[in-house]
Amino acid sequence: MIRDVLIASMNKGQFPLALVSLIVVTLILKMPSDDVSKLVFSLIEKLESGVLVTNLMLIASLGGWFFHAKYQRRIITVEIERLSEERTALQHSQIGNRVKSSKGE
Repeated sequence: MIRDVLIASMNKGQFPLALVSLIVVTLILKMPSDDVSKLVFSLIEKLESGVLVTNLMLIASLGGWFFHAKYQRRIITVEIERLSEERTALQHSQIGNRVKSSKGE
């Protein structure tokens, strides 16, 4: 399972994030249970005091940026394809089939 996740993350360009996550999970699993509970309580205490709020806001804004960029790429791709089809139709109506397609058709 881990191999499949790492291969998929390589294909999508998220290998460093997957590797860091895997290392963190491994370190937490290898820690004694008393230390894990201390770590959890320490993180909760820092969240309540507001120390980690900026880090959480950074993660949220980076996630928002990622999904917004993905959304924009999809919209721009659809628009470019629409304009390409419109240009091709206009070329065919003006000069006929004398122009070869750039798609190799």
